[in-house]
Amino acid sequence: MHVVVFLGLAAASLSTRGAFAAGTKPPTVAPWNIDRLMQGLAAHQPRQADYVEEKYLGMLDMPLISSGKLTYRAPDYLEKETLSPRYVVMTLSGETMTLTEDHQTQTIDLSAHPEAEAYADSIRGLLSGDLALLKKSFSLQLTGDRAHWSLVLRPAGGRIGGLIDSISVTGSGNIMRRLEYDQSDGDRSIMTIQPKARP
Repeated sequence: MHVVVFLGLAAASLSTRGAFAAGTKPPTVAPWNIDRLMQGLAAHQPRQADYVEEKYLGMLDMPLISSGKLTYRAPDYLEKETLSPRYVVMTLSGETMTLTEDHQTQTIDLSAHPEAEAYADSIRGLLSGDLALLKKSFSLQLTGDRAHWSLVLRPAGGRIGGLIDSISVTGSGNIMRRLEYDQSDGDRSIMTIQPKARP
């Protein structure tokens, strides 16, 4: 396999040299920016992932740790299935958030709760690569390169600014690896994401 890759690279190198000798310009690589990141995220769907989440609360000395599965289907369906320490399922579908715990289900209309809607939009905007959706509630700052990037979302105003200081996302290529929410009251959560291989 390594030999095949090496030969392929060598052939590409020779081909490039020939093109330069003929006076043609080498192909240009588009700069890494927020648009390319969003395009990559949008292309990487549908998806499933395992996750581990650590919640740091001011009233507790130790973080609360949970784990489970994430399932996303474009354009706006997200399921967070917590398997440990107890079974809880949260789903986002359109303007509806549903939470099922201890055999009881609660449904919330996101359009009637702007803070919850902005929170949901941040997750779905990242998963779908919807830059316009993210910009509705946040300003964005991207650093790094395609191999190792970091994106920070800060509330652009409104009541969500009283709840969230920032959302930090790190990843590589088209994949999010880590999602951190820093709340205005000092609490924060860190989710480590392990995507599942496509069948």
